[in-house]
Amino acid sequence: MGAILLMGAIVGQPILTACSPVHDEVDPTTTAAVAVVPTPSDPAASGVTRNVMAQLAAPGGLILGQEEEDVSSVRVNGLDRTSSDFATLGSAPPALVSYELSHLHKASKTMFDREAFRGGASKLRELVREKRRRGVLVSLVWHMRCPKASASDPDRYRPDDCPAYKLEEFLPRKQNGQVGALSGEWHAMLDELAAMLATFVDDAGKTIPVQLRPFHEFTGDWFWWGRQNDPRTYRAVWIDMVERVRARGAHQALWVFCPDKPTDAWQVSRGGDFEAYYPGDRHVDVIGFDRYDAHDGTFAAGYAADLLRIGAFAEAHHKIAAVTEVGLDLGRHGVGADPSWFTRAMAAPLLETPAGRRFSYVALWRNAPWEKYVPEPGDGAVAEDFRTMTRDPRLVLDDDRRDLYAPVAASSGGPSG
Repeated sequence: MGAILLMGAIVGQPILTACSPVHDEVDPTTTAAVAVVPTPSDPAASGVTRNVMAQLAAPGGLILGQEEEDVSSVRVNGLDRTSSDFATLGSAPPALVSYELSHLHKASKTMFDREAFRGGASKLRELVREKRRRGVLVSLVWHMRCPKASASDPDRYRPDDCPAYKLEEFLPRKQNGQVGALSGEWHAMLDELAAMLATFVDDAGKTIPVQLRPFHEFTGDWFWWGRQNDPRTYRAVWIDMVERVRARGAHQALWVFCPDKPTDAWQVSRGGDFEAYYPGDRHVDVIGFDRYDAHDGTFAAGYAADLLRIGAFAEAHHKIAAVTEVGLDLGRHGVGADPSWFTRAMAAPLLETPAGRRFSYVALWRNAPWEKYVPEPGDGAVAEDFRTMTRDPRLVLDDDRRDLYAPVAASSGGPSG
């Protein structure tokens, strides 16, 4: 059975009760005939946040993004600016850039290092402000690492690397009525997050909207927040998280719910059906998915199935649909692995099928010293294919054609103040 969440007297303290899954009032069988423009799930969302939601819902092209486009390359990785492999080869930089929240305290031994998190916020703040000036959207993903003995130890995330990290321990009140062992530290980190978001303001002093993508790829088992956690608990932690951040005054966040390979039969058969984890329409704005091409012949069919299922689910719930991570690792599989991968395998299903045209954006994964998802000049046919893709007028890039923070009717002609 699923669970319904009863909110206690204190905002952000859900209590788990056996009942039915939290999908709010949406009935997918009755919504298909009614076109509803998605609006932010936060009733107190700022005006600019509502503009961003409208931009994501508006026709006029598929937004192309990348993880850490201007702070990570085949040479370096972090939050310091570096030359963009994407912009070097493409016709323009991406129109959406995702950054990693854990980089704010990259040298910390614990994800709960509030002081280090606060100390790293200035770099991220300047990156966000610069993107706002250019009309480029920002998304923030959060890889919450396990504790480690030394700051120089490699980051780990698997359940067996930190057995104490279970989602139920993040709850202020668990199903048995006890306080979660990590709930105090977790809430303190959420308070730091909300405080940082409050400092994300543009040159006119208005808060800058960002997308937040925590607890992603939960349908897999490689992260401690994955499917080994009960879906009821996942939903409860998500709702508590969103309510906590809102209660601290952060009303410019758009929350991204993101399973891994949502139609993968192996994962679904082992408890990875994403719908069971869905926390409800009042706490989600974007429904996306991650899928990578393992160069084993399964990507095309799986990608098409994911587009169909996530697109239909997002539409039924009046949410934005997105491909939040996708890619073929050219460093691992070689630049000759699939010379037309970008135009044919990745972009065409989004641009040329009814299922794909439901999606607002697609985000490529990053280049880093240990991985490579965007080609470089000299990489032959796949580099030319990438360049051809970025010149497709159906894609939205950072080329001054569209300010993604402006009201939809005023969005053409470059960024506004």
